[in-house]
Amino acid sequence: MTDTLFLQFYSRRKSTIYNLLNGFSDTYDLCRNHGDFVWMKDEPDSRHWYDYDRYAAKPLPISKGTIHVSALDVNHLYQCWVWACQHPDIHFVVGGPVASECDIESPGWDPAYVRVEDPDAIPPNLTLTGKSVEQWFGIDDFPGPWRLEIPTDIPAGSRIYFSYTLDNACFWRRCIYCNIGLHDLRHVRRRRKMDFEFKALDFEGTKLVRLNTGSIEPRLIRELFPALPCGNGFEYRTFMRAADAENRALKEAIIDCGGRFPDMVLGFGVEYPTKRMLAHVDKGFGPDEIIQSMEICSEGGIRANGNAIVGWNNLTQQDVKELESFMKRLPTGAFKNMQLRWLLAHPRTAIHDQYRGRPIRFGPFYEGFSVELDDPQMIELNRQSAEIFEHFASVKQYKLEGLENVRRHLQASNG
Repeated sequence: MTDTLFLQFYSRRKSTIYNLLNGFSDTYDLCRNHGDFVWMKDEPDSRHWYDYDRYAAKPLPISKGTIHVSALDVNHLYQCWVWACQHPDIHFVVGGPVASECDIESPGWDPAYVRVEDPDAIPPNLTLTGKSVEQWFGIDDFPGPWRLEIPTDIPAGSRIYFSYTLDNACFWRRCIYCNIGLHDLRHVRRRRKMDFEFKALDFEGTKLVRLNTGSIEPRLIRELFPALPCGNGFEYRTFMRAADAENRALKEAIIDCGGRFPDMVLGFGVEYPTKRMLAHVDKGFGPDEIIQSMEICSEGGIRANGNAIVGWNNLTQQDVKELESFMKRLPTGAFKNMQLRWLLAHPRTAIHDQYRGRPIRFGPFYEGFSVELDDPQMIELNRQSAEIFEHFASVKQYKLEGLENVRRHLQASNG
């Protein structure tokens, strides 16, 4: 093994699904020319994500050299910080989505997702960067074919989930709770040539392909969906806005597929699906467009997952009434899963300036806070909203996830 490594995380978080955070697949040959690949098991239990001793005890393959790390989640930043503190002879170069920057020309690292409260706590052998691998090594984007080596301990017949990059941006960039719109556009990479190299992947099992983008553009819906490889264990996941332009593009793609639409799950951010609240968070569409998206998916045999948010400090009784009305209109079986989340205020977002909560800190990093509500009326309206999502889970035949966490936050708000 060389003294230069490219480290990627993987985990088994849901039943038999192995989640491969394959951030170096786009630059496989480039990385291979500079060093060796290493898979590191990710911490599957979120209760231990910020356990210093747990990370410090994890052995590394080298004691001196350079380790490039592809980091997706905030706990990966913390893990690398712990390693850098423990291994001064190893230079850790940490990039990936969670290391994205707001301004690449500012002195030092200017993160979009966290805030460094004590720059002096960053050890000199830890480099955090929003640059892509290509930018780091000074070459053009997507220099060679996409490749993936699957961890050897994953048994045949398993379900693996991995990423195929379309771009690392979001064309909408306006939602007031989201940081992806803060990315410096000079770091944006867009795949121009879609060769779908993953179709040659030698693995006997289900291959769940995340078509990676913040939100898929209408143009790509039209061009990409009919061209995707079908069968042979391939399933696809991506995020789509429930807006008119995307709905029209999806209709066209279904027609162009001629009855052979790829096995796909589309993720939709329904957030709080009333006209006023969707306008408040600047989604760029309303509840009618969401219903239309679900009708298109239902008629086309496309599975859908929803992401909803409670924890708002500006709800009205009319919002709750309209939420219930929306759920009644929702086509039965349209959503496969509904993820209900409590509002998280990330640094630099508008939500962060409008709410309060207990700070989330780990090492030198500040992640923001889960919002806290103190107005009894707001607590009650959010409680009613959560109960509506719960009630319609059986009526509309979706699996509701995240309810226990929401209940904990409501209980904490009640004191």
